[in-house]
Amino acid sequence: MPEHVTTPISFARKHHDISKAAQSLHESLRDAFAEFLRGDAGGRSVARRLGVDKMLGWQAHRIATAPDPATIISALPGERGMTLLIEALVAAGVSDVAVERVTTTAAELRRIFERSNASRQEITAIAAGGLDSAAQQRHQAKVKKAHFDSTVALRGEVANAMVSTWFVTPAKADPAHLSLVSLNMKDGLRTIRPMGPRLVHRGTKVDVEAESLNWSRLDASAKANPIPSLVPAASTPNLDGDVVQVVSKETATLVLADPDLHPDGALTLTFADLIDDVGSMHAQPDMRTGQVGVHVSIPIRHLYLDVLFDESLPAVDPAAALYFAAAERVEYGEHAELRRFNGDIDGRFVRTARLPKSSKVDPALHKAMLEHGAALIGRPLDAFRCFRMHIAYPPTFTRAIVKWLLPEAPES
Repeated sequence: MPEHVTTPISFARKHHDISKAAQSLHESLRDAFAEFLRGDAGGRSVARRLGVDKMLGWQAHRIATAPDPATIISALPGERGMTLLIEALVAAGVSDVAVERVTTTAAELRRIFERSNASRQEITAIAAGGLDSAAQQRHQAKVKKAHFDSTVALRGEVANAMVSTWFVTPAKADPAHLSLVSLNMKDGLRTIRPMGPRLVHRGTKVDVEAESLNWSRLDASAKANPIPSLVPAASTPNLDGDVVQVVSKETATLVLADPDLHPDGALTLTFADLIDDVGSMHAQPDMRTGQVGVHVSIPIRHLYLDVLFDESLPAVDPAAALYFAAAERVEYGEHAELRRFNGDIDGRFVRTARLPKSSKVDPALHKAMLEHGAALIGRPLDAFRCFRMHIAYPPTFTRAIVKWLLPEAPES
């Protein structure tokens, strides 16, 4: 089994874990209150005796008297509020044992929040046992869409889709090694308010003196790699005056000079990188898996990460995942230390590299992108099998990863 593979947690297990943790906090806070409160004290009495504000007093009282886990979750204060409540319990003379139990149970419930990567509303619904299967998926879709809308409003930019396509094929110079071609398309890129110049691509450039962004001038046989380049045939026409290249040492940054020239959202940008030789196609002691990925740097409606495996390569069984990564470039393997996104991700082999109509990506531009990649390595498109990862409304500042076990080298 590949390393760092997370087994999906069932709804029943989530419900059990959340309910158990919520009930433990309820019991620990109830027992703590019993040490200094007498009778049926209300929220105001709790606030007055603890010396906290009315809201925090009401939340604490609600947790201690709640009839069910969902009510406990909905009344749970934030991390700062919980700290103030625990400090108030100490000041009120509650025993160390009781305070420690409240601290421990609150921390456990907070850990469940962090591990689940879900909103309070979702966790409350799971605790209530009221959302399962299709109903749960519809609720999650609404939450993701609401988060996406708020991110767009905050960032001021949005794209209809990000399509990242990787060709994986034997290297021309050494068939026992792999070559990669990376093509990245941002479709329907637009801003919702004046933003000024915007970064659209950054990569390593071999010829730092080159001024041209013309794909036709890229020498596909060149050994030095990678070479990022704008792909005009798979981009919005007449971008020459809009895209400015800024070169600093070996880094080439492409800047969209004035994205507000395209308020209708019709702007599509596609870039290509050739990586001629990434090493052996077989497993090595320090490299057991192959891996490609793309960084989600802006709000997008659909993310497609397609990996096209040359049919001449040994069969593979890829796995797809999404990790929270603020850095634009995450080095190979670093995602293992990042927090994983636990939402719905569709990862599977598809019959064709064509995108579904629901993507709303211009099929002519997408076809041109694929043709550039195939031409660069001199192989027809039908010589590849396409593994596709798709996620709707992916969180911004995440890193999508597809990885697979490399086959063992044949015995000599």
